[in-house]
Amino acid sequence: MTISAIEAGTRFRSGTLTPEALTQDILTRIAAENPRLNAYYEVFENEARQEAANATRAFGQGVDGGPMHGIPVAIKDLFDVAGHVTSAGAHPGFRPPPARSDSDVVARLRAAGAVLLGKSATHEWALGFSTNNEHFGPTRNPHDPERIPGGSSGGSAAALAAGLAVLALGSDTGGSIRVPAALCGVVGLKPTYDLVSLKGVTPLSRSLDHAGPMGSTVEDVFTMLEAISDWRRSPAPRPRVLRPDDSFLGEVDRGIADLIREASGALGNPETVDLGDMKPVRGATTTILYSDAAAFHEERLRTHPDWFGSSVRERLPLGLTYRGVDYARARDLQREWTAKLTEILGKDGVLILPTTAVTATKIGDPEGADLSRLMSRLTAPFNFAGAPALSVPVGRVGGLPVGMQLVAAPGKESLLLEAGRRVEAYRAGAVTTAPS
Repeated sequence: MTISAIEAGTRFRSGTLTPEALTQDILTRIAAENPRLNAYYEVFENEARQEAANATRAFGQGVDGGPMHGIPVAIKDLFDVAGHVTSAGAHPGFRPPPARSDSDVVARLRAAGAVLLGKSATHEWALGFSTNNEHFGPTRNPHDPERIPGGSSGGSAAALAAGLAVLALGSDTGGSIRVPAALCGVVGLKPTYDLVSLKGVTPLSRSLDHAGPMGSTVEDVFTMLEAISDWRRSPAPRPRVLRPDDSFLGEVDRGIADLIREASGALGNPETVDLGDMKPVRGATTTILYSDAAAFHEERLRTHPDWFGSSVRERLPLGLTYRGVDYARARDLQREWTAKLTEILGKDGVLILPTTAVTATKIGDPEGADLSRLMSRLTAPFNFAGAPALSVPVGRVGGLPVGMQLVAAPGKESLLLEAGRRVEAYRAGAVTTAPS
């Protein structure tokens, strides 16, 4: 049963579906499909059944906990869940004991009545875009199991695309929610920096990490955002549509470019804007990300470098080579770029562009730094600025999903909700397949 959170909630309240029945259906699907897709590293089978039974009982007694009550959710295996190991996709020797308490976001989901399904797959230490994990095996894209689901939140995206969850929790440091959302044909939101708590979340880069929701519809992800943060939707103006110039976009698959151009009609004729030279921005992003990551992993790199997978082991030590002045200059540029982007976007501007320049690549080709550069080129600048960015499916190229990325100024999630709804409505009424 593939169903949105909004539809499931409506049916819970009408009595035509129960959380217990929905959760059981999903657990049955997981048992059948997860050995093939590897979307979950751990399934909370007994706990999920109990939480679903509690939600069903509550609805039967007239107790309604709100929009997330009884909704089954996958949790990326970076977020602490009490009583369970947070593997972070790492070598067994690095794994901590079971968490003693929930991360802030998981605690909010529990309080909202969500059903926690299990820990979804992640690229090792969240440092990669394939979720081809050397310790757990590759996670596969449900649209083509020979291809990657994207990363590092690849398990969450694959679970949603295969109907193995209704909603999912992901994290995004350079595109790790939006990239897998695009490659798997689901919706993913990277909120404004620091809007969603990262307490109890294994970090990649504390300066660039964002936690956020993933789902099958725009309404679903913003409903989940309200549950995991203090954000509340508010009236938004009609979006003023902006498009980056070709120097920012670079080379994009022609079929993807065609779909984005067609879907832009849902919002109006875009104005082309010059975002400036991205080379310094990308360089500063690399400096901050790898410095932060190396600081967190320095002891592990010193004592057990052999426990890191090859793609992580090759790149992580880069962070040890930067000087303090390099980091300081990168943070200065971050403040400048954030101010510039915020000014360009203003109170009503929405930047539209592809989420990724290509569709899902085959597992193992390319990997490591090459794949990171390929997949994060259009997403990482908005982590650097801490601006909210939403990936919405707009069609397929060669049978593989394509995502449109929508970006607004920091704090303008309600504007993204409005823009995302418009794109989604367009998608529902248009032919959205382009040749490969």
